[in-house]
Amino acid sequence: MAVVDHLGWAVRSIDASRAHFETALGLAFGGEEGFPGLRVAFFGEGATQVELLEPLDERSDIGAFIATHGEGIHHLALRVDDVAAALGHALAHGLRPVDSQPRSGARGTIIGYVDPQRADGVLIQYVQAR
Repeated sequence: MAVVDHLGWAVRSIDASRAHFETALGLAFGGEEGFPGLRVAFFGEGATQVELLEPLDERSDIGAFIATHGEGIHHLALRVDDVAAALGHALAHGLRPVDSQPRSGARGTIIGYVDPQRADGVLIQYVQAR
């Protein structure tokens, strides 16, 4: 069974968005990480957090998402015990894998994405603690 781990939220700038998430929404800053072409910051405490995704290259996946959809929810992350098994389960239930195998994610996790084949365009990310 999966539980919500975080919401991935695409933004043009973490710095410009920070006041909204910290002050207006009252979510505590939880840290930042960098990846090739991507800056990531977490907000909120407890079981579910908000992950801000800032593209460092407009041609990246997140850059393309913002160009097409604007800022907003990019993915719903579900915490699972086994990402590989979750990817297989998703395929068996009509979801299209974006990742064929689990890969490294933020905060030392293992992740995998699937496309739910829905008009809302919100991706599903499976997250497994190491």
